[in-house]
Amino acid sequence: MNFIIFFIISISFLSNFAIYVFYKIFIYNKLISVIKKLEYYDQRLGKVVSNKRKERIYKKISPEMKTYNSKLYMYSFFQSLLLIVFYMIDLFLVLTYFSVPVYLPFNIPFITHISGHKYYLELGSLIIFILSFVLFTPISLRRPKII
Repeated sequence: MNFIIFFIISISFLSNFAIYVFYKIFIYNKLISVIKKLEYYDQRLGKVVSNKRKERIYKKISPEMKTYNSKLYMYSFFQSLLLIVFYMIDLFLVLTYFSVPVYLPFNIPFITHISGHKYYLELGSLIIFILSFVLFTPISLRRPKII
């Protein structure tokens, strides 16, 4: 039974790590280039002193800024969507193949049930999977730091 719990935690870790590797290979460089372009436009606006000139320049470059902002949101959305897809697949695997009761050394009211002299969680493998996935989610939802 301990092997199954270890396997459930490993599934969630490997899924989050796979998303991180996908992000690092395919999305990271695109995000960096979009962020640099947005910083360039921001610096360009910051150099202008006159408000009228700043408004004219902003009107001129605002379509490009909106385009780059939407690209930034699209890449972040794609990464989050990939996380949800992996989560659903892993959840299906855990509920189908690895549903085992988890025994605890103490009683938690309304969560544990008594069987003999042991306290167990009905859907303990599901709870372990959810907690481990939440634990490893920061690995998969990395974003580049602003340079």
